[in-house]
This record gives sequence, structure tokens and C-alpha cells, in this order.
Amino acid sequence: MTRPTLRRSRVLSSLLLALTVALPGALGAQQPAQEQHLPKTFTDVTVLAAPSVKDQASTGTCWDFATISMLESELLRMGKGEFQLSEMWIADHVLREKAEAYYRFHGNNTFADGGLSHDVLSAIARYGIVRRSDFSGMWPYESAYDDGEMMNVLRADLDAALRSRPGPSPKWERGFDALLDTYMGAMPDTIRVDGRAETPSQFASRIGIDPSAYVEIMSFTNVPPWQQGPLETPDNWAHNDRTWNLPIDDAMRVVRHAIEAGYTLAVGFDVSERSFDQKAGYATWHEGETITPEARQEGWDRWTTTDDHTMHVVGIAHDETGATYYKIKNSWGDVGPYHGYLYMSENYFRAKFDLIMVNKAALPQDIRARLGT
Repeated sequence: MTRPTLRRSRVLSSLLLALTVALPGALGAQQPAQEQHLPKTFTDVTVLAAPSVKDQASTGTCWDFATISMLESELLRMGKGEFQLSEMWIADHVLREKAEAYYRFHGNNTFADGGLSHDVLSAIARYGIVRRSDFSGMWPYESAYDDGEMMNVLRADLDAALRSRPGPSPKWERGFDALLDTYMGAMPDTIRVDGRAETPSQFASRIGIDPSAYVEIMSFTNVPPWQQGPLETPDNWAHNDRTWNLPIDDAMRVVRHAIEAGYTLAVGFDVSERSFDQKAGYATWHEGETITPEARQEGWDRWTTTDDHTMHVVGIAHDETGATYYKIKNSWGDVGPYHGYLYMSENYFRAKFDLIMVNKAALPQDIRARLGT
């Protein structure tokens, strides 16, 4: 999600932290390096429709790509057809809101390109959505996303305004908007759809995206079960406190039930472990062991489980032993033997997820009733 410079440097820094503080047998302990190199065979059991694999490239916008991908799958599920929605439309709007929050908190709030799935739905609720063809967020000569320079410039601009005395002038926001438009282009007020003009909000409503239809789930022991609270991570810059905290077994039941019912999910994971291997096409974690709630919490508290990367969960598979894996669409382009997809063991998923977003209709009936959604 959030990254210091490039996506892979974020993963590397988390890996170095885990190597520094992990103890043998703890949730954050590294698996043997050679495990990721063992050949494996996977058989898909259920795979749901998803759009083509995209590449977030040198940006920290996984949260955006994964959640947009989930929404595009939702449109396919509803029979609305295939859409290529604009991730950068969301990123642009969210950056402006992050700048406002950074200003309001006098620089004591996260300003980075990371985020969480609810940021996408909040932006759509306020500003609607457009297609990639309406707003790409790139200049015509650019072929891949890279927001490194832009983020440095925007942060420097904000910090300079905050250093002004007796305080920032009313012009700081206009200056910030102009810088963002320079890098990403001006956002359209209306778009052309089938020969007629629509606002982004009208377009989102017409194609059937309802931001209120989704729920977020986490599983930690420092929050009472079956209550809402915040995911405690710097990427929760908006201080959203409406994430449901479920016992781990119930959270995993939500995942499987959703896929079997035809719904995909956007899920945040720690991908800093050496056993997460996109190039090999799979991720495993302490197979044969039981991942307890206490072990999950210990990893989160000691930062050996980190808020790294959001991906799109689209299916269920088995390996050659019959063990359950989840089929996951990544946003790193056509990488690995499965062309941008990978298979994640149930243990890795159970140990290393931090946030799940899913349609409320995909919840098991008893869980939905208990949440009152």
C-alpha cells in the first residue's frame, strides 16, 4: 500500500524489518527460503470473472487497483458488461483529500500514495467514476505509472505551506491542485457515453456501482469481536472506524462463502515474506500448523505482519495434495507462470490478511444478521 519510493522497495523494507525482529516459531518468523522454489501444481475449483491484469508499476496504489478490479468483477457478475474503470481518477481525488487532512492535522497525518479499499468507495460516493479512456492520469508519452517525483513535489509543497507564518495562506490549495493537474492532467467534469454527456456520478449510478453495498472486515484480538473499529495502520489516513472485527474462523468463512456464492473480494495482505513468490506463482506459510488469533495479533503488534499490498481474490483451487489455495489477481502486470495471478495457501491467507472488502450480500446469512447489515 504505502511505499517509501517504489513498490518493491516497500516490500524489501518490510522484509528487512521482519528479519530483524522475528523469533523462531512466531507468526512473523521466516519460512525456509527454499520452500518458495519447490514446483507445485494447482487445479482451479472455482474461478470468477475478472478483468484483465493491470500494472500499478512504480506507485503505491495497490488498494486502488485491487478495489477497482473487484468492482469491475461486480459489474460482470451483475451482467453489466466489461468496463475499464480509471484507477487514477480515484487516486487523484484521494490525494486531494489527503492533502486537506494533512493540512488540518498540521502535518501530523499520513500523506503518501497508499490507502485502503474504503478510500475507493468513499471517492466514488463523492465524485463518481469514469473510464480509463476518460482519465488515464498519464501524459501521452508515458507508458507506465510512476508517481515518485510527483509525490516528492506534492509533499514538499504541502510542507512549505505548513511552515508559513502565521499560517498557510488560502492559496495553498490552489497551488496543490495546479501541481496535481500538471502531473496527472485535469479531471473531466463530464464524459461522453453513447453519444450523450454524463457526470461521473451519473455514470457510476447508471452502471450500478453502489458504494453502500460493501463491508470491510478485519480480525484482531485488541478489538472486541463483532464490533466496528479502525484498522490501525498509517494507510488508514482517513481514520475510518467502520471495519467489522470478526473472529478469524468467521472471517475465513466469509471469504470462502463469498467465492462459492459468486462474489470476489479485495483483500489486504503482508507480502513481505520470502514465501510469497509472485514469480513462482504461489505463497505458503507454516503449512500443517494452526494459525491462532493470538499468533496473528503478535505478528501485527510486532510489525512482522505488515500492511503491504491489496489484491483481488477471485477463486478457490487445490494443489497436488488436495490442500486449499485461493486464486488471486495481482496488479504487478504479467508476472509469473500464471500471468499476473498467484495461488495463496489457506494458512498464508489466514495468517497474513489485514482487511477484507466484500459485498454485504456475499456474507453468510448468520454473519450478516449479526452485523445488522
